[in-house]
Amino acid sequence: MKIEVYRNLWGVPGPRDAAVAAIEEAGYDGIEAILFTAREHAELRRILMRRKLPFKGVVWTRNAGPSVADHLRSFKAQMRDLLRTGARSINVIGGYDCWTADEAARYFEAALKAGDASGVPVSHETHRNSALFHPTAAKRALERFPGLRLTCDFSHWVVACERLLDDQLDLIRLCAERADHVHIRVGTEQAPQVADIRSPEALPYLRAFERLWDIVWAAQLARGLAVSTACPEFGPPPYLPTLPYTGEPVADLAAICDWQRDRQVSRFSAWIASPKATGRTRR
Repeated sequence: MKIEVYRNLWGVPGPRDAAVAAIEEAGYDGIEAILFTAREHAELRRILMRRKLPFKGVVWTRNAGPSVADHLRSFKAQMRDLLRTGARSINVIGGYDCWTADEAARYFEAALKAGDASGVPVSHETHRNSALFHPTAAKRALERFPGLRLTCDFSHWVVACERLLDDQLDLIRLCAERADHVHIRVGTEQAPQVADIRSPEALPYLRAFERLWDIVWAAQLARGLAVSTACPEFGPPPYLPTLPYTGEPVADLAAICDWQRDRQVSRFSAWIASPKATGRTRR
């Protein structure tokens, strides 16, 4: 198994063509993005024809309101647009956090059917303000729908639960068995993103999250996955804290994404070569 790292276009400044070129030159294996307008779709479609860089499209049904039917309409329309643009895989931030268990089940039943019919891998993100906003909601959905695949972003649950997830390792293992993609952002009990991942005060949180990602890697290796994909999905302000009065970001977004990519690629290389991992592949 190898690791490939995608860079999200969220917060990347400048013309998109130049931004994608810079991401490719920086050594990323693909790009990930939400596209909001027909113009953005057309622009990225032209770029992808030249760049040939794998594109993971993101569906986000946040503004669909409380109706299951409206979320499904938004989901299917965005899926259709992303496939036309050239998405090779799709990440879904979908559904509504205040649904009942039955409403969430109706959504996932239809969304999984649409995803299966798309012809590309579709995974659903553990994300606030969605149907997978909390460990309890995710556990219900995973137990009811064996075909539900995940993008694991545990920073959302750390905020939602206001604690690290060491008391939820059984659920983390269940998520790992379904994980197709991981957002390697690090947050705290009070914020979805640390101020600067490189700082010494961030290290305890970084190590706590790395323990969770190790569980994901082990499960992916055990099921014979050839490629593990990840994205250092650190965001711009207000995700990235700013200084009072000036509004200046406290860190450089590109630098912290690159640093996290390099650290996790190095960790993965050491982990996959370790006796623990190589022993697992012999069984």
